[in-house]
Amino acid sequence: KMLSRITVRSVVVIILVIGALVLAIADHNFRPTFGDLAKVGVGGYLGQLLPEAKRSLDS
Repeated sequence: KMLSRITVRSVVVIILVIGALVLAIADHNFRPTFGDLAKVGVGGYLGQLLPEAKRSLDS
């Protein structure tokens, strides 16, 4: 049942976070930049989920 909830958007965010983690490990000079990139991606993902939850409750 949990696998049915995985969307393309979820996969993209997971790839973004894993990629940022790998790049942060590989290049320690840019760790804050990769951290910011991951934060923006996850924040955008959560921001898109909240209106959907609110819309489904209104219906």
